[in-house]
Parts: sequence; structure tokens; C-alpha cells
Amino acid sequence: MATLRRILLATDLEPKSDRAMERAVRLASQFGAELTALHVVRDGDRLYGAMPLHHVEMEIRRHLLATPGAAGIATRAVAVKGEAVGPQVAGYAETWQPDLVVVGHHQRDGVTELFLPATAERIAIADETPLLIVRAKPLGPYARPLVPVDFSERSRPSVAAARLLAPDGRLDLLHVFDVPAIAHPPATRLDTTEFADDFRALLDDAEAIDRTVTVEVRTGSPPPQIVAAARNGRYDLVVMGSARRNGLSRAVLGSVAHEVLDGLPCDTLITGESPSTNAPAAVLASLMPWAKA
Repeated sequence: MATLRRILLATDLEPKSDRAMERAVRLASQFGAELTALHVVRDGDRLYGAMPLHHVEMEIRRHLLATPGAAGIATRAVAVKGEAVGPQVAGYAETWQPDLVVVGHHQRDGVTELFLPATAERIAIADETPLLIVRAKPLGPYARPLVPVDFSERSRPSVAAARLLAPDGRLDLLHVFDVPAIAHPPATRLDTTEFADDFRALLDDAEAIDRTVTVEVRTGSPPPQIVAAARNGRYDLVVMGSARRNGLSRAVLGSVAHEVLDGLPCDTLITGESPSTNAPAAVLASLMPWAKA
């Protein structure tokens, strides 16, 4: 995820999806990227089900033009028919090959409910594209990302993505040492000195550090620790990695991913395990970076 040239926004055109559209427009403007807004007309859609697709695309354009900043970027409106959002978005992503897919978070209804976990799994299989889940109303560029890391190679894309999306902000790295609660009480913090080399290894291949980078190590169950850190630290973005094509993917995705994503108060970027900066990283499809195969 060296830069963003193409952004794919999956939108249901509901008022509550405006935040995702605003963020997608801001990112397209920030990176000079092309933005495609995709709406899937499902069977039984009361608003758009009876419309010809080109009329739906006109409605998408109307929403785009009503979004501040959209007039200055290259945009495309696409409407397709399908029984489910997931396969249609995954198929379009595979064909168009965006650098980022953006969706809104609708409290387990609308687009995001369909994206997690089923659609994310389909997109991961099809395209290996990072996924940005937008919760908060965009007030500016991302300024303070939190990056949970496990010190493996799949943590590197998360660090790189955080630097890319928040070039002028802080970078906070969090490692949660997963141990049984009986061994350590929740929220126990460890001395980061023992992990200094591990944190440093994640930054060696990154650009020169021109801002404050903080590191923290906690013990306990990773999902609640990450959620607590995000809430207490008032972060505007949490960047997490994934390790797809794992035999445990379906079991872990339902429990760990939903527990983390549902509890986060801010936007979430799901990257992948590939350390390459020339190819898109894998979208969330299996394990969080702290879960081992």
C-alpha cells in the first residue's frame, strides 16, 4: 500500500453512509486518487429496485456531488444488480483492482453487516485489498493512528499503512501479550525495554521518523485490550493486520474480529500479511495479527 491511486467505495446510499463517502472523497483528494462509488441493487430494494441502473448511477453521482470536495476529484458511479452485496463488490474489486475498499459501519445493518465476515472473506479471496471501515464523521486527515502489532512480517503493512494515511500524525504501536487471565490480571503493562528490538524492526524499513512514535506492551486478552486502548487514547484510526488463507479463519473471524470491530469507537483499517509495498495488502479474512495459527 505504497500510495492510493484507486479507491472503491461500497455504498448503500442511505443518509448514514455519508460518513464513508466523505472519508473516501477526502482520501481521493489527499492522494489524487480516482474514486469509484459502487451501489448494489438487491432484490426487493424499495428505493432503487425498480429503477434502471443508469438512473441509479445518476443518483450515486448526485450523492457524490453533494459531498464537499468531490467536484475536484475523478469520480465514477457504478450500479449493479445482485442478490448479495458481497460477491458483487468482490467481483468488481477483482476487476478494477483498487488500492483500498471503503465501507461504512452501520451497527450490524446495511452494508457493513454484509461485509463482516462474509464479504470480507470473499474480497480477500478475490483481490487482497485493504478495507477501511468508517465510523466517525471526517473532520480532517487522520492524525493519530493506533497500530496493534505482533512483531511478525504481517505487522509491517499495518505500520506502513498508518504512516501513509496519517503522514503528519503520531504513530502509536501496541503489542498485547496474550496470556491466560489467571496468570496476569487484565490491563497489566510490561516494560517495553525487552521488546525494543522488536518494535524497532517494524520501523527499520519505514520512512525516516519525523514525529513521535510511542510503544506500549500489555498483557491480557487482545480484543478488549485493543478496544480499551483505542477508547482511552482517543484515536481516530486503528490499523490491524490479517493473515488470510488460514485453516482457523472462519472460527476466529466470527469471534475475535467482531469483538474488536464492534467495540472500536473509531475508523478501522484492515491490512494484510504481505510486506510488499508494490502490491495491495490482503483484506481481513482470517486471523487478527495477534492470533497464531
